[in-house]
Amino acid sequence: MEAAQAARDAAQTADEVRRKEVTSRLSEFFLARLRQINPAVETAHIDPHDFTTLVKERNEANKTFDDSSVAGSPKVATNVALLLALRDLGRVNAAVRVPPLLIIDSPLAGLGATGLDHDTSLRLIDTLISISNDPSADGYACQVVAATNDPLPRPYPGVREIPINETDRFFDHAPALES
Repeated sequence: MEAAQAARDAAQTADEVRRKEVTSRLSEFFLARLRQINPAVETAHIDPHDFTTLVKERNEANKTFDDSSVAGSPKVATNVALLLALRDLGRVNAAVRVPPLLIIDSPLAGLGATGLDHDTSLRLIDTLISISNDPSADGYACQVVAATNDPLPRPYPGVREIPINETDRFFDHAPALES
């Protein structure tokens, strides 16, 4: 019984060390991706016990996920940066399996705005394009499908824009709505 308890304790300790190492690496990727979208971010960390995200921007207090994910571009930036960080982690750690496809609903919500939301949306476009152009170790790039409310501000090489309206619908079998 003592040997079994010792083996269990050793396995739990090894699991905890591995979780902390993987979460620490994920935090590094999260910070890099978040800074790519929002240069004002100073620190970003993922707690290895409850996986809470903490984000700190210049001249602001730390924000939990709930605080930074209320609405608008902070929510989008946090969510997309975490997805991209998970993808980055999967590329360097074969034990982390992530499919090479991201489907994101309206990540560019501020594209039609002016100021900070517009600038953040443009950086987000560049970030999403960069991951789709960057093949992983197995030779496949990540495909990104993103829905936007506003048209893209300019043509982007390798990006296909599909307008959805009453005439052109993504799903041909979707019922047409009465105006």
